[in-house]
Amino acid sequence: MTTPTIPTIPTTPTVPPAPAPFDAFAHAQALLTGLGADELPPAGGVRLHEPAEGADAVCEALLAGVWSALARPGALATNFRLVESGRQVDRSRWMRSRVGDGEILHTALVPGYLHSAVERGATLVISHLEALDERIMLLCEAFEYQLRARAWVNCYITAGANSAFDVHSDDHDALILQLLGTKHWEVDSRVGARARGLAPGSLDRVLTPGMCLSVPRDTAHRVSGTGELTVHLTIGYEPFADVREEISAARALVATTTGTTPTPRADSDRPDQLDYLAGRLALRPDRRPGASLRSALTGEIGATTRIRWASRFPPYVTTGDEHLTVTTMGRRIRLDRRLERTVALLARGGALTLDQLAADSDLPDAELRALLAFGARHDFLICEG
Repeated sequence: MTTPTIPTIPTTPTVPPAPAPFDAFAHAQALLTGLGADELPPAGGVRLHEPAEGADAVCEALLAGVWSALARPGALATNFRLVESGRQVDRSRWMRSRVGDGEILHTALVPGYLHSAVERGATLVISHLEALDERIMLLCEAFEYQLRARAWVNCYITAGANSAFDVHSDDHDALILQLLGTKHWEVDSRVGARARGLAPGSLDRVLTPGMCLSVPRDTAHRVSGTGELTVHLTIGYEPFADVREEISAARALVATTTGTTPTPRADSDRPDQLDYLAGRLALRPDRRPGASLRSALTGEIGATTRIRWASRFPPYVTTGDEHLTVTTMGRRIRLDRRLERTVALLARGGALTLDQLAADSDLPDAELRALLAFGARHDFLICEG
């Protein structure tokens, strides 16, 4: 038996430098730009983005969110699945759940069976990871604002060299973000191909940490491990089909009225359609998770208070001579025109601190604080911490 080597403990502890704060909005924007999408859903079929500078730090931040979610004692059992050879493994083998005093849910993963299953090729799936960790939540929110679509994040963990799902397709678009280890992806070159086989010339790549892959809906793909521990996120997103149908119907009505034949074009080529889409999404009542109770009650906004726009989808802002009209979560709010720059900063969808807002805003400190307190009280801003 080999005697394990005990690492030497330094006599003078060293303090590692504090990691740079994770800017979820900037990272989502960089990934979409790298995929050739700018602020629109990736177009042109399957696309691949190589890791950019700083990708290691981002992967570490998101991995911390994954490990945090696995350790949460109150997560729902339905957030976790273990899939082996295309079949779900009974949760009673690898998970314990009970409801304790005070109606508190206790859920814990049981390592023994889970470890051996993952090592032999089973995949542990964490669904809706954005509900379990705030770093993942902020990334998901950033994608929703920039894609103008509802989004969610699933996580896949395996350590084997097999595929737990074989060839399949999904009914939603997806962005794949590799965080740890390597994973082998084969994606059909024919967008919309639901065939059980992959066409010659299809994408065949091993993804490394920091790489991002765009997989359109209804596109066949096969995913396999490479024999090492590997973790990736799937950011699924689903544009609002009903709103896009309204756009198509409006175009058809205009064509009938004017006697013209509309030229088929992508939504991304029509600013008028995007403007209409933005206005319609702003009427939806969907709200981001989070609460401003402390700030709303006390009126206090600290230097490190995290400030976000409260609606799940971007607000729609129109500008008049003296006022801004902001449509958000189905409500219309009239604000002074002098707030235009600050509202634009908040309406981008990222999380900002008071210090960050003050640096980029053109408002005096007292007026900026008054706007944030007003937004917290009237529930169009989330001010936490």
